[in-house]
Amino acid sequence: MYDYEHIMTFDEAAGYDYSGAGGSGGGGGMSSQLPLPGVSASTGGGAAAQQLLPRKVKSVKSDSSIDLRGPMEVDGSVKSMGAISFTGDFSVRDRIEAYGNIDIDGNVTCRNKLKSFGNVKTNGIVECLDKVKIFGKLKVTGRFEVQGDIEVWGTLTINGYLKCKSLTAYASLTTVGDHSWYETEEGETVHGAKLVQHNNYQG
Repeated sequence: MYDYEHIMTFDEAAGYDYSGAGGSGGGGGMSSQLPLPGVSASTGGGAAAQQLLPRKVKSVKSDSSIDLRGPMEVDGSVKSMGAISFTGDFSVRDRIEAYGNIDIDGNVTCRNKLKSFGNVKTNGIVECLDKVKIFGKLKVTGRFEVQGDIEVWGTLTINGYLKCKSLTAYASLTTVGDHSWYETEEGETVHGAKLVQHNNYQG
């Protein structure tokens, strides 16, 4: 079971309010985009060799969908009333929470809980040090490691590797190909079918 007593209280983040440009609530508005740190609006041809340092912020929150570009270190939480998109490398010290989907294309470390009322799709390496609760679908491409429990209400598809303390899946669980697998430390409960998909995978 999950203790999310304050899960969706959007407290003021001192000095780091990345609210959506539209300002109105709901997940279908204009998305807020945080650019790559150290890169100006005009892209110069000789800057390719420059090493980017992670941008450090206290927290990120928005009433609409947000599009984050790494590398970035977040000392607090990342919360959105819409969807959240991660591209690049991220370290989040507190929770990741979204009323919409969460899309990850890169490497993300979350040192607290991860929760989504939509779907979660990962492509890369994701590590979560606490519980994960997803009310939509979970599609894993790459590696997804959770030190706590995973609870997924939609279908679960693994194209790579998943590890957690315990797994509860209320729909089907599908592993893709001969090299995809998962493991749990304290067991699993899968209410739907367990399937193996050998080809024609579309994430």
